[in-house]
Amino acid sequence: MCWTSTRHWRPAPGRRYKALASASCAIGDAGAIDCWDSGGNLRKAIYPGRYAAASLSIISRCALKDDGEAVCWNSAFFEVPATLPGRYEAISVAAEKGEGWANNVCALTVAGEIDCWGRASHAPPSGGGFEAVSANSNGGCALTDGGAIVCWGFAAAPPGDYRALSVAQEQDSHGCAITAVGGAICWGGLFTRMTPPGPAPDDRYADVSVSVAGILACALTGAGEAVCWDAEARKIATPDLATGRYRAVSSGVGHDCALTDAGEAVCWGWNHVGQAEPPPGRYAAISANFIDTCALTEAGRAVCWGYNLSGQEPPPGRYKALSGHCALTEDGEAVCWGGGVGEPPPGRYAAISTGANSACALTEAGGEVVCWSRGRGRDDRTPIAADAPPGRHKAVSTVSQYLACAITAAGEAVCWGISLGDPPSGPFEAIGVGGEHIPRACALNAAGRAVCWGGGSYHGEADPPPGRDRYLAVSTSDFRTCALTDTGDITCWGDTGYVAPPLPGH
Repeated sequence: MCWTSTRHWRPAPGRRYKALASASCAIGDAGAIDCWDSGGNLRKAIYPGRYAAASLSIISRCALKDDGEAVCWNSAFFEVPATLPGRYEAISVAAEKGEGWANNVCALTVAGEIDCWGRASHAPPSGGGFEAVSANSNGGCALTDGGAIVCWGFAAAPPGDYRALSVAQEQDSHGCAITAVGGAICWGGLFTRMTPPGPAPDDRYADVSVSVAGILACALTGAGEAVCWDAEARKIATPDLATGRYRAVSSGVGHDCALTDAGEAVCWGWNHVGQAEPPPGRYAAISANFIDTCALTEAGRAVCWGYNLSGQEPPPGRYKALSGHCALTEDGEAVCWGGGVGEPPPGRYAAISTGANSACALTEAGGEVVCWSRGRGRDDRTPIAADAPPGRHKAVSTVSQYLACAITAAGEAVCWGISLGDPPSGPFEAIGVGGEHIPRACALNAAGRAVCWGGGSYHGEADPPPGRDRYLAVSTSDFRTCALTDTGDITCWGDTGYVAPPLPGH
């Protein structure tokens, strides 16, 4: 019996099987491999011979003959060694499409050793003492005869005593295992997590299987019941943003953060690397970034949490302003860490804003815009650092080395770099620019109304919601805009469902 989330279907009627090879293939009593379509129609046999076990991925098919010899097919995508050493008791094949196909096959020898071949970038552990193996496109995991799980090129399993395991084929997906006492546990997953339900009080799990893409897992109880569970997004739900509670907001690529009136940090949205889990404390400023968050404590110390792409912590000292991985000292000097935006020019600044590979600041004396970038980028567009507008300004915001906006001393919006079209007439008090790929800007006029222009939004509306007249601050990112009202509540528009996670380029 096989099923999807919407329907069930059976293999060809009247045939009996001794082992499943995939959702559409099985080994019959006579040892031949049958495959069928969703209508139960038997496909022409393409795997002649007698087999004891088989494992089929999207593009690769491997099986073990009765004498333990390993055989693989579909060599157009997968090169199989001409002679495979030894005889095997189990085999597992994985394939993942990235930049070309990634293929990996791991097999368990009769001596309890693991052999792997293909294009996986990690080698299996040497020596014997293994009793089960499950391949991943980049490596795999194996179960020792002592009940431990050893992984290579895949997330490490929690320590414990286990008796069955399965890992998904895709590199950043899940592994699940059955404990010695019959419980289920899962680990891994970059953007999702799995929480298996416990078996019935009078039953135990006997086996487990994780889907190819790692979005579904099922376990078989000792009573023969199949129990399945889904992967859930690693997100923190949007809190109840009560009126009057907040005094600052910052919109990041996949998550947003705010400061309560008491100085506590609150974050929501994607949390796959801990970027939405602020440490306890009282903060004076906060900046939600790509896949991390930085904040200033009430004592002026810079702290960050999440995934540190740059590999460098904020320098010690006292700061009065913060944006991304840059801060202003109490004397107005710009300090940046990690090398993401390059080295700031010397000077004394009153405000700072960072984007992808870029930063802009307003000088303390004359309000002039000073921008800098890390390199010219990958095309012929002029970096904002070479084209900043002259004159006095009272606010600045940048999203990348090719786009920035500012508010002049007279309150008019001015943008340079990528064209957003003519900005609406002011006067404006604050501005935020975001959307490196679909750029747009939002500004607050003297009456506190939010006005947006430029591109659209990946998910949801790009324009501010109706019915709101007075905002005190605005923050625009790639996917959303968030604003703080004059009554202390927060309104966000755009991808408020956090549909698109940040790219896993780290």
